[in-house]
Amino acid sequence: MIDRVMAIISLLMLFAFLVVVPIFVPHIELIIVVTGCALLASYDVWRNLASQRK
Repeated sequence: MIDRVMAIISLLMLFAFLVVVPIFVPHIELIIVVTGCALLASYDVWRNLASQRK
């Protein structure tokens, strides 16, 4: 249970770190890269947490 909580907290902290870039430097290329990074991290956490249930 604690590993799931830590994974969610770390994902939220990554999102908080990544959201700073498009706010202060609103270029479309950076927004695309930040969105891609957030999606890949979310997918990785979801896959790891889903595989632990089996």
